[in-house]
Amino acid sequence: MKDENKKIEPRKENPIFTIWVHTGYAVLILSMIAWMVYMEFFM
Repeated sequence: MKDENKKIEPRKENPIFTIWVHTGYAVLILSMIAWMVYMEFFM
């Protein structure tokens, strides 16, 4: 299981890639919500 990180094929579904995509979308949405709250209360 640990040897999967050494060779990443672009056409193969990689669970690490999907986790990074989900975390990226989560960070994007949370940053947008945090920015709206910041603009609402601190400006």
